[in-house]
Parts: sequence; C-alpha cells; structure tokens
Amino acid sequence: MSGVALILAGHGSHVSANTAGIVWSAVDRLRRWGVADEITACFWKEAPPFSQVLDTVEADDVVIVPVFTARGYFTSEVIPTEFGLAGDSTLRAGKRIQLTRPLGEHPQLKSIVERQLRAIVDRYELAPEQTAAAIIGHGTSRNRQSRDTARHQAERIRELNWLGEAVDVYLDDEPDIPSLYERTSAPHIIALPYFVADGSHVRQDIPRALGIAELDSVNRVRDRSVYYSEPVGADESICQLILDLARETGLPLQRKDSTGNWRHFPRAGRRVLLQALESEKILQFGQVMVNEERAWHRDNETDGIALSAPAELRAFIRENPFRPLVTSADLPAGWRVDLDAAQDAHAVIETIYPGLVADWAANKRGALKSESLEDIGLRQNGMFKDIHRLPQNVIEMTLDKICGNCVREPAWWSPGDAGATLPCRSACNLWLSTARQLESRAS
Repeated sequence: MSGVALILAGHGSHVSANTAGIVWSAVDRLRRWGVADEITACFWKEAPPFSQVLDTVEADDVVIVPVFTARGYFTSEVIPTEFGLAGDSTLRAGKRIQLTRPLGEHPQLKSIVERQLRAIVDRYELAPEQTAAAIIGHGTSRNRQSRDTARHQAERIRELNWLGEAVDVYLDDEPDIPSLYERTSAPHIIALPYFVADGSHVRQDIPRALGIAELDSVNRVRDRSVYYSEPVGADESICQLILDLARETGLPLQRKDSTGNWRHFPRAGRRVLLQALESEKILQFGQVMVNEERAWHRDNETDGIALSAPAELRAFIRENPFRPLVTSADLPAGWRVDLDAAQDAHAVIETIYPGLVADWAANKRGALKSESLEDIGLRQNGMFKDIHRLPQNVIEMTLDKICGNCVREPAWWSPGDAGATLPCRSACNLWLSTARQLESRAS
C-alpha cells in the first residue's frame, strides 16, 4: 500500500474529554484539508495507544507529530519507546516512520503567546507596564528539557519589553505556580497556560494552584488582579503549525480540500469489513450495529438523533459524561449515522472505537499479536515498570473492574481464548493505572 499517513500523538486523559478532544479536532480539520491519505491520532492515556496505532494505517510513509508543547519525557522517551523508533526516521516492515519536532518547538508559538497576552491587555484596558505575564508550563523532574519552551517564551516576552514583568512557572516542577506572586510585583497578572489542551490541568489543577475560582473574569489573589488566558493550543492556527512540522519531513503534504465527512481515515481492516458487510448484510461491533446504509446503537428504541460528522458523533458518545475507555459497555444510545456510501461504515466504527477494526480484521485472519503484562513491564521505565509483578488479587480485581465493563475481551491475559469476537491485545492505560491504584490501596 503506497501513500502517506499523518498521525498526531497526544497525551489524553482519564478525567477530561478536552485533552484528547483538541487533538481529534485537529485531526478532523486536517482530514477536511485532505493533506494525507490516512490521518488519525493516538494517545498515552486513551485509544488508540501509541504502541498500536501504526497497525491501523496501511501507508508506506508515516509521519508522527507530537502534539506537546515541550520536548520532554513524553516526546524524547515515551513516544520513541512505545512506537519502537530508532531515531527521527525508522524503517520497519516496509514502512518509513518519521518523527517530527514537538508542536511547542514551532517558531510561530511565540506569536500565539504574544497575541493572547495582548488580547487580555486590550480587553481589560490594562497598562502594560503594570502587568506581569506568567507563562505556565507542565515541567517534570524526569526530563529537564520539558521546561525549556515555557522558559524561552517568558524570556522573549521580557525581550519585547512591552509588559512590566514575565516569569515562567510550572505545574509539576520548580519554580512552582504559587511562586509567581513572590517573583512579580505588578498589580495585574496574566496567567497563560502553555498547554495544548483545555483539559483537567488547565481547568482544575492550574486554577487551584493560582488560587482563582473564575476562569473567564478577573480574580483577586493576594491583592493582585489575576486574568486567566486560554491555553496556547486553543488557537485556530494550530493545525497549520502541525502541518508545517509534518512538511519538514519532505513528504508531499498538500491541501486538497476533501469532500465528505468520512474521508482520510486509517485504512487497516477496511477491506475486510466491507467484504463482511457485503456477505452478511449487517454487523455488530460491541454496542454498534452497522449495515451498508446506516450505523446505530443496538439498543436504540427509535431511529435516534441523526449525526452526520465525526465531531458530532464523538461529542455525543464520549463527552456527557466523559468516557475515558472508548470501548466501555456504556456507549450512549439514541443516535444514528446515515451513510452516503458503504465504505463510510468503517470510518464511523473507527470514530466510535478507534483502532478496533484493524484488530478485528487481524484476528479474523489469525494475525493478531497479543502483548503480555510482562512485555509491558519490561519495556516501561516509568510508573508501569515491572507491572507484571502485580499481586494476583490486584490483577483479578482490575480485570473485573475494567475488562468486565468493556466490549473487548482481554486476549492479552488469556491468549488461548480463540473465540473472542473483539479481542483486546494489550492492557490499556486505564487498566494499568487502575491496577497501580488498587495495588497502592492494598499495601
């Protein structure tokens, strides 16, 4: 299979739809632009995971853009390890896989930072010389490079010399967020999260550390006025920046505005699905039914609300309430998607259950490879290192809690179960995180 696949690698979340949501929004727009044959996303905490997303695309050339604001632990260690990369360019199984710089290293990020700071100064008619900017990065003690981009942004604001002060502070490093009140003296403070997504860090953790309650109005903290900015990833130009980074690989990623809402999805498994639809007329994937004309929830009492675009469908099934495990057996009912073409059935299933069709098809031809807990534990160097050494009772509790409420069956735990219709080939991040939590409570 020739062609180009573009993959956006994000963090994801177990508590907020927005963290992965902003990455999926970029995917939706890039698909409309038609910049690559296959376009998708992958995550550390959500589906599809870093370690499996390459099996969902068929293109010979693959470019991965880390949608992170800094070169740090995830971009330098986790992503290369999970993808099995041997540098910025890797040849494997006939594919050339190229990893770009993280989003935060695009030079235009500085323009976004300045634009957002100026917007707040203008909106509230602040005197610039009496205003301090606090650039808030994530930071981590596991990789000192993670502080560099936020620090450079604060340095640049100081060099522009149009605000009274500018400092960099960090959610998970030093100097910490509360220190900005000692490190600045201006009566007005603009707190700008140097984050991609408007997720739980931006909506909960940072405001808590700042001591503010209102995100969209003026807060008074320690006799100072604090104004909270949107994260840099909320800017509309982010998709163009992602495309710029992808083009640095030399691949021919050109805009060819697409027609139709269900184009440029990953293709692995699509032919098998369409053949099965043609022969069986109707298929069931978890809680989803699909034929050549329509997809719907199996428990719909009526036809349900007609949804016509990936963003609409994704919002309906995962945001209210947020479902961190896309394959959990609590998929909201009351919707349908009317298909313009039979091939759109694959894209709809891929939107609901990212990565599932590729595994389903591989299983049908006997090619699905499971990954044991030991495989994961030996590959990891973070919190999941030696995860295979969990006590048996913790494993059983986690299997019941997570796998017992999932439409997929844990083939990674019982590889001899050849009868699984929708096998799960590896313990997901939610399973691993839950197991660690249960282990901690039991100790």
